[in-house]
Amino acid sequence: MVRFPRSLPGVLHLLARIPGWAIALLLLVAATALLASVLGRSAVQGAIQGVVVGSIYVLGASGLSLTYGIKGFANFAHGDLMTVGAYVAFTVNVLQGQDILWGIVLSIMTVAFLAMFLELSVFRRLEGRPVAALIASVGISLVLQNALAGIFLPDVRYLNVGIPPDFPIGDTGLSFNAVKGGLTLAVSIFLIAFLHVLLKYTTLGKAMRACADDLVLARTSGINTRNVILWTWAIAGAFAAVAGVLLAVIVNVFPLLGFFVLLFIFAAVIIGGIGSHYGAMIGGLVVGVVQKLSNVTFSALKEANVLEGGAAYEPAGAFLVMIVVLLIKPEGIMGTRRHRMGGRAVSRLRLPRLWGGARA
Repeated sequence: MVRFPRSLPGVLHLLARIPGWAIALLLLVAATALLASVLGRSAVQGAIQGVVVGSIYVLGASGLSLTYGIKGFANFAHGDLMTVGAYVAFTVNVLQGQDILWGIVLSIMTVAFLAMFLELSVFRRLEGRPVAALIASVGISLVLQNALAGIFLPDVRYLNVGIPPDFPIGDTGLSFNAVKGGLTLAVSIFLIAFLHVLLKYTTLGKAMRACADDLVLARTSGINTRNVILWTWAIAGAFAAVAGVLLAVIVNVFPLLGFFVLLFIFAAVIIGGIGSHYGAMIGGLVVGVVQKLSNVTFSALKEANVLEGGAAYEPAGAFLVMIVVLLIKPEGIMGTRRHRMGGRAVSRLRLPRLWGGARA
């Protein structure tokens, strides 16, 4: 028989034992229910759209978190890697007239190799200098944006993907789109499951986690950290490519596509916990849902002549949540204080020398 505490300290102690991700999901459900009681079905419809958009943020944030965990700097070119993926898919799908699936495949390969090229040509040379690497990533971002604008022109383009009309969800008055919603969620869930299996059960994934905990100790433990970092960039690039294509299907294609969502992806990483791959997943979901709920709320305020601009203030909600999370838990929902971890994760894994020795 479960006994619930009757005192305030007991309640706080019980809440402290609840995982951060569970509290975040409960708060999202509670916020949706509260807004639904005031605004009606539009709040629930906004939450559904937020889950779809959040799934794209999850892919982008997961890739960004992978590289940050090992390299230790925020890659500002990550959003533009998403844009490159969208334009590769556009080239194959529209200019070459091929199926969008071939566009996704070529997009994954292109952006993965581009990410590896950036690591070998730029970021590896700036090893141990996170500020210089961050500034270099800003420069790469500008180069990619201008290169895409010069090649494809700054015009807005669209993928040749048939989008069926939304279908109603029973008699609830809500609707859902099989391509923009269902396909996006299916692809995101598959890739999230793939990343989970990779990190937890494969030798490469364990080596990536070891490098993220302590790169020097991982190197001395016999892991070829250079190969692991290269694979990490390839995986992050592949996730960015898929996120870019999914975003292009929902919205459109233009040179600043990934740059405009980059701040939301950063917010997702910070909310979930910097360097935490699973935190990036929950953070992306939180940002997506809060963003769309903010859209619904501010639109309602505009209709009531309480606020001018309405949905233009949509990003405010997501970043307000980010600030609140930082004030309550600075390390993020699922973040950990790295100095408490030390090198224990590496020693616990006892990884074999499968990556070519302990070369630097």
